[in-house]
Amino acid sequence: MIMAEDQKSCLDLKSLSGGYGKVPILHGIEFSVAENEVVGILGHNGMGKSTLLKTIMGFLPASSGAVRFHGVEITRLSPYERAGLGIGYVPQGRGIFPQLSVRDNLRFAWHDYSGGSEDEVIEAVLADFPRLARLLDRMGGALSGGEQQLLALARSLMGDPEFLLLDEPTEGIQPSIIEEMSETLLHLRERRGLSILLVEQNFDFIADLSDRVLVLERGRIAGELGKADLADQAKVDQFLGFGAARSTRGNLAGAANAAPGPVPTPSRPQQNNAPVPITPQPSVTSMTIKRPSLSQMRAMASRFGMNLTDAELTEYSQIMEPYIQAYDRLDAMPDNLPEVRYPRSPGRFPDATENPLNAWYVKTEVRGAPDGPLRGKRIALKDTICLAGVPMMNGSSIIEGYTPEIDATIVTRLLDAGAVIAGKAHCENFCLSGGSHTNAKGPVHNPWKRGYMANGSSSGSAALVAAGEVDMAIAGDQGGSIRLPSSACGVYGMKATHGLVPYTGVMPVEMTIDHVGPVTSTVADNALLLEVLAGEDGLDPRQYNPKIYRYTEALGRGAQGLRIGILKEGFHRPESEADVDQKVLAAADRFRQLGAMVEEISVPEHNLAVDCWTAITVEGLQDHMMHGNMGGTNYRGLFLPSMIDQMSHWRNRADELSHSLKTCMFLGEHFQTQYRGRFYGKAQNLMRRVNEKYAEALKRFDVLLMPTMPMKPQEIPPADCSISLYVQRAFEMIGNTAPFNGGLPAMSVPCGLSEGLPIGMMLVGPSFGEMKIYQAAHAFEQSEDWRSM
Repeated sequence: MIMAEDQKSCLDLKSLSGGYGKVPILHGIEFSVAENEVVGILGHNGMGKSTLLKTIMGFLPASSGAVRFHGVEITRLSPYERAGLGIGYVPQGRGIFPQLSVRDNLRFAWHDYSGGSEDEVIEAVLADFPRLARLLDRMGGALSGGEQQLLALARSLMGDPEFLLLDEPTEGIQPSIIEEMSETLLHLRERRGLSILLVEQNFDFIADLSDRVLVLERGRIAGELGKADLADQAKVDQFLGFGAARSTRGNLAGAANAAPGPVPTPSRPQQNNAPVPITPQPSVTSMTIKRPSLSQMRAMASRFGMNLTDAELTEYSQIMEPYIQAYDRLDAMPDNLPEVRYPRSPGRFPDATENPLNAWYVKTEVRGAPDGPLRGKRIALKDTICLAGVPMMNGSSIIEGYTPEIDATIVTRLLDAGAVIAGKAHCENFCLSGGSHTNAKGPVHNPWKRGYMANGSSSGSAALVAAGEVDMAIAGDQGGSIRLPSSACGVYGMKATHGLVPYTGVMPVEMTIDHVGPVTSTVADNALLLEVLAGEDGLDPRQYNPKIYRYTEALGRGAQGLRIGILKEGFHRPESEADVDQKVLAAADRFRQLGAMVEEISVPEHNLAVDCWTAITVEGLQDHMMHGNMGGTNYRGLFLPSMIDQMSHWRNRADELSHSLKTCMFLGEHFQTQYRGRFYGKAQNLMRRVNEKYAEALKRFDVLLMPTMPMKPQEIPPADCSISLYVQRAFEMIGNTAPFNGGLPAMSVPCGLSEGLPIGMMLVGPSFGEMKIYQAAHAFEQSEDWRSM
């Protein structure tokens, strides 16, 4: 991005950011274009290329930064004023008037600053576009696509610009017109001294015209290729691997990796009952996908355990070509992602003075509908939840810097209900910890006792609610991650029945244990928030006909007549602390005083459930979260390719993964490779038996009762602690919570303090039995202040 010393700058962008009013697209763009220089911009669809040109031209406002033209700042000028200074713009899609003639299209673009009379300027422009001279009386809509593009280019010259912004000029144009357009632009550059900023995906076109090419990725300049680089096959291969270029000539370096020649016709006739091969689509010129090289084919064959000759591999490459072209066409299509409905800014990262617990990742002020059940409620989101245009990191340096382009389903529901999204709360590193010591930005502290765990993985969500910094928070739960921090921080956290709350747009771990739900300071707020969150969205495969209720109607019913079962296996565990058991048993006695029937019950399979959860989690996360890059396959639902791309970087930065995640990866990989996934399947089978046993108990009782965590929050281990202590502090407390990630609803209810730290009681109900849980929790909450119990 550095110009030669003898080149004078024409256009300068400094820290330019902007978007479409709702979602920021450009992030700190900086580069310059010299006089008489052509700079190309190459990138995937949706990376901000067109947004960049519209912002430079003034059709979109810059949210920050500056645009300077010949040293004069034009950031706040209108498009008309910028055109008057000498900037021309040819939009994507051409933008001609189809019901006006070619002549009238040109006349419409004449201005008093065009450097001559209307007829003089038209004559000068037609000299550069002789093809249009014989079409002057033809309607714009009757022109071919290529002729329309030439007209759009000619029309832009009617204002006598010295700088041109060209947006995808070759899109949908036949090769002969593309060649003519390239020659015309080179001629204009030489004769008029034009500078050009060219957004293009045709590699041949952009390479022929450009002095250098900038790569735009997710609204940021990610790289640059000079003229020499554009002739370097290795560099071009790397370019095409980015998936952003197409070819007119069909001789791209990336295509050299595919075997040459036509797709062969099968030499042997098909048998009568043989499957008919897929009929390939016509060949395309948009070759955006990198073809496998022969060495890559050899490596794949080796991984598959195949013994194939190079000749056979070459033939397979030829056979694959028409099917790879399907990927070319997919890459050229815009994605089908949910609409973002509410405006927002990217937020800001709070400094230590306003983030004493290290519970915030980023603060925002995203306002929803003016009215609704959550009107004015300030809500923090666990930093696994997509909030469009706002950065996220899921506790990991590997994800840091990623900015999603969608709102999760639950975010849209919150905003539709009138909530204000106050920011993203820190969570544990890829959510693989029940402690609060693994975030790449440092530990989250307990609001009751600094230096102690807020627990996790939704550590920041619970800490912010407990500290009174937000009214409510959203947390996620794969092994207790809503309930554990709620217990540690003295707030109410509900892990609803699996699938009741849509997980769409939330970073997953393993689909059969993924849950997301509310954390609040009162039971009433929790029930209200679940009413807003619950229900199918048609995009989450975890949902299977959920039963939805008005949960606030459970409030005030009292505990009289409730049947509460004290789960024997939840107490006096090897990791249990006596004061925790005592406080929770005292809470059970309080229910008796409130008129509930309270008895002990044994479900021995409760301990088996932890073993099942272990196999499901470590093998499932390795397949889905790690190898599947948080996307995976074999389900219908919303996929977020940008998140998949970002997550894939872990392979080059695996040392940055937390010790707890590394432990799970070693376990998952070993049992998947050595035992072929059989234990994952067996664990899922046995978890059904466990749930059947819980269901039998819940026929006798409305809810089951036990400690949420068998122990109080522990001290945060030092940063230089042993790996063993680090991992111990991550998983030592999940014995009661993980079993219910098999699907049943469970809620942590604060029930007392010991040594200045909160203790949580967990109430568990049958499938879609949240109403009974809320009834019991509210009766307990209203009986006495839990802090004095």
